[in-house]
Amino acid sequence: MYFDNAATTIKKPQELKDKYMEIFENSNYGNQSRGGHNKSVNAMMAVYETKKALSKLFNTKPEDIAFADNCSFASNFVIKSLVNENDHVITSTTEHNSILRPLYQSKAELSFVDFNENLELEYDKLESLVKENTRFLVINHASNLLANVNDLNRLHDFSKKHNLIMITDIAQTAGNTPIDVSKYDNSIFLFTGHKSLYGPTGTGGIIKNGDFDFKPVFSGGSGIKSFLKTHPAEFPTVFEIGTSNFMSQIAFKGSIDFILNTGVENINKKIKELTKRFYDGIKDNENIKIYSKEPKGDYSSIVSINIEDVPSSDVSNILDEEFDIQTRPGAHCAPLIHKHFKTEEQGIVRFSFSYSNEISEIDEAVSILNELTKKA
Repeated sequence: MYFDNAATTIKKPQELKDKYMEIFENSNYGNQSRGGHNKSVNAMMAVYETKKALSKLFNTKPEDIAFADNCSFASNFVIKSLVNENDHVITSTTEHNSILRPLYQSKAELSFVDFNENLELEYDKLESLVKENTRFLVINHASNLLANVNDLNRLHDFSKKHNLIMITDIAQTAGNTPIDVSKYDNSIFLFTGHKSLYGPTGTGGIIKNGDFDFKPVFSGGSGIKSFLKTHPAEFPTVFEIGTSNFMSQIAFKGSIDFILNTGVENINKKIKELTKRFYDGIKDNENIKIYSKEPKGDYSSIVSINIEDVPSSDVSNILDEEFDIQTRPGAHCAPLIHKHFKTEEQGIVRFSFSYSNEISEIDEAVSILNELTKKA
């Protein structure tokens, strides 16, 4: 039973597999935007078709999407392109290292909003963090540990009030939670393909809603303006450097088509049902400590636990080796959450569910956990 979907979904739709087979069998795709011959043009147009599918999913325009290898590349590109040393940035203690580390490297002044006992952001404390040089709100839509889903409308209203650029990590929600990018002007969204978008690894990117003064942070072949000594600053070229993973980007459309045909709302409904069933099955077990939001209202497909004081790695290894249940132990690249809970040493065991999981798997895992805790 695979319950590590917050890291990577491994059950991919047939549409993705079919698209890959088409690519490899037909040999119709050359190096996109690196020539005028028909196979190069085929690749360029096929990548654009994937952007069109993504634009339909997120209610944006294809030309406002830049591809990157994953959310970590996307966040590094955007933060290092826009954030300066003299800026002040508001972010949260629930961020992934793919956000935190580029922010630390920027040497900008940082202020952190924490989360409360209900594992929700302390929205009422945002105002107290604003300074004269505050320029950005950098925040996730959902953390990879707490099962919280942050209120984008509220965060955007705050950003708009203070004329901030909102940069949002949607790695955990893209594909399983409805997101209408058009509602959030002066905002940038960072996504990855290999999680709940059910795409291949090596895919992801940047969605912008507004005009931004992006500066190149990495240089190389661009296919345009080749006689410039600096990399072109036009979006998306500023971030799409060299020969991309275009075959996976083309195949990625199969995954997006699956989501569009299935319906994000239907996907969201099922994973909420799975998550709530698992949570309810273990919540009364006195030997299990839960670190995730109670499944009410908006919540993601994550339940994070520990069994008494047993190291999370031991629990995860037992589940894998004895019961063929795959989970994620450790720090989850979320160091500030673990400092909050004082679980730096023990870590946490994360269960994360997908549309491909079934109720029978949930019930079996609950039964196994409840039996295990009798021996803890």
